[in-house]
Amino acid sequence: MQRDLFFTMTENGKGQTGVFLAAGAATLVIVVLFSLWSGPDAAPRETDRTTVPARHSSRIEEESFFLYFAERDGRFLTSEERTVSTAKDPWQLSQKIMAALIDGPDRGSARTLPAETRLRALYITEPKVAVVDFSREIRGEPRGAASELLTVYSVVNSLSVNIPEIDAVRILIEGQRAETLSGHIDISEPLTPDMLLVR
Repeated sequence: MQRDLFFTMTENGKGQTGVFLAAGAATLVIVVLFSLWSGPDAAPRETDRTTVPARHSSRIEEESFFLYFAERDGRFLTSEERTVSTAKDPWQLSQKIMAALIDGPDRGSARTLPAETRLRALYITEPKVAVVDFSREIRGEPRGAASELLTVYSVVNSLSVNIPEIDAVRILIEGQRAETLSGHIDISEPLTPDMLLVR
């Protein structure tokens, strides 16, 4: 009887081993098939598509924008349309806008920034604030409150109105924060556009 029990247990062991081997082989086949199906030629998953960071197009296009210069009577700003070739990139367009503003108007308007002014740096921070660093020449000669107001908002409006990624502008002078340009208009904090100054 003990011998019969031994053979019975041996036969059961062989059966269980066969079941395990068959299950392992089936699992291996499934893994191989899944690897082939999800290889390099497989369609990307939704998470793969959404985690790729968005980039600005490097294609060069014609971009139109408005610069804000002073009217001849010095009371209001007036707009002047320009067109440039640039990539669809807010930083590049911001640079071109500031360069054109420093160059001065093409028509009968008056410049708002002294011709000697240099743009030292420009960058866009979160949330949607452009930081514009000018050389000390932006202070220009002693000026009144009205002239200083138009200088400040020619910069603020020219950037904020044309570029959706910019809602406000902080003006620096020689890399430092300043209270005013010439003692009248507070520029210690970022400024939003003021279209009531435009005629």
